[in-house]
Amino acid sequence: MPQEWERFEKQVRRIHTLGSVSSVLGWDQETQMPSKGATARGEHSALIAGIAHEALTCSEMADSIAALNEADDLSATRQTVLRETAREHHRAVKVPQSLVEELSRVRVLSTEAWRVARGEDDFAYFAPHLARIVALKCEVADHVGYASHRYDALLDEYEPGATCASVTEMFAPFRGEARDLLDAVLGSEAAPPTSILRRPLSVDAQRRFCRAAAADLGFDFDAGRLDISAHPFCSGFHPQDVRLTTRYDENEPLSSFFGTLHETGHGLYEQGLPAEHAFTPMGAAVSLGVHESQSRLWENLVGRSRPFWSLYLPRLQTCYGGAFDDVSLDDMLFAANAVTPSLIRVEADELTYNFHILLRFELEAALIGGDVPIEDLPGAWREGMETYVGIAPENDADGVLQDVHWSHGLFGYFPTYTLGNLYAAQLFAAIRRDVDDVDGHIAKGDFGSILDWLRTHIHGYGMQYGAAELIERATGEAPTAEYLITYLREKLTPLYDL
Repeated sequence: MPQEWERFEKQVRRIHTLGSVSSVLGWDQETQMPSKGATARGEHSALIAGIAHEALTCSEMADSIAALNEADDLSATRQTVLRETAREHHRAVKVPQSLVEELSRVRVLSTEAWRVARGEDDFAYFAPHLARIVALKCEVADHVGYASHRYDALLDEYEPGATCASVTEMFAPFRGEARDLLDAVLGSEAAPPTSILRRPLSVDAQRRFCRAAAADLGFDFDAGRLDISAHPFCSGFHPQDVRLTTRYDENEPLSSFFGTLHETGHGLYEQGLPAEHAFTPMGAAVSLGVHESQSRLWENLVGRSRPFWSLYLPRLQTCYGGAFDDVSLDDMLFAANAVTPSLIRVEADELTYNFHILLRFELEAALIGGDVPIEDLPGAWREGMETYVGIAPENDADGVLQDVHWSHGLFGYFPTYTLGNLYAAQLFAAIRRDVDDVDGHIAKGDFGSILDWLRTHIHGYGMQYGAAELIERATGEAPTAEYLITYLREKLTPLYDL
């Protein structure tokens, strides 16, 4: 069926290209767009979303899928494109185009309302926008359908195949083993010298250091950029056009550095996707959990390791003209891995970060399930932070308003962060198994062996395998929290004399 496939693939590429255009608009909104442009941008986004939805749900697409499902000679690549497009199609046809357009329009306005509300610490200003977003996402979930929990229909957008129940089970160790580890750390008398990381350094110097590190890891700046945004992110429009952002604080110079390592991990994944399959599912990331595993692997398992800082501490000292000359490798390592309960998710350490995600997962599942009224959300947030992290915010800007995700309607997104942590630890254990002297490579600044392993076992497959199957094929085991708990315990035990 060569002609049928040609027609089908043309439709697929058009839909994914429209998605790329939408991502460009989103990148522009976060980095360049003036605040008064929100209303117009809402119309732009609604138009693109409507066109893409119409293309995905049209009768021509349905006919192509039906015809190609009868073919018995499709290659593995074409089977992947057909399977994933059919999955998107069957989901999309259940959601009215008017709802898709309205949600896209409301997201833009809601995001701008969130910016104002967070800046003024005024949850009441944002509440009606959030209520509208939640109502629309509930409509989407009800149209799509679900077996057990309405939240499952939304989670499936970001981590296909995952459910509220499966995530709850995967996160169980954070209510047990990880909680015990946190209590032990907080009970230790060892005090990390975190003050060494807080010293005024110019944004220009930070920008140079961050850009150099991203290039060292393998990020191709001829196919990418590094810009500034309020909330760091990565947008991949094509393997040859990948945009990273970070944010700089003159008094917290290492915050931008670790943020850049994180986004570089995302960017390396985007640049490593098969360019010949761009604008098709074979040229797309399999899930946000797997995407997050790439950023966490580079930021934490590489970027907070002793061999990494044995290389980068001298570079840091040189770059900043002696500002870090008084810092020893042991002190830098302890400070970079300090466990310090924080109100802010993006500033959280490796251990407590997962409790931030656990709280958000439970709250948004409750919101979508109708178990928590919008007006009760700030109080529920404070109570949850006290339970899981041991501290509670005094204001909503540092509490329920700190993340942009809900203003975008990204319900189901948060769990993928901790899933990414789990996958990253498991993948890095496999890298250590398969690559000789990983620490030696890192200490010499030779990151190519790690990147090559990831290109071979993760990036090059696109969406050929589901997330769980991809992790199992790469590591030899189904996804488990065991590797993350072991990694954290082995790292923190000597640092905190446990």
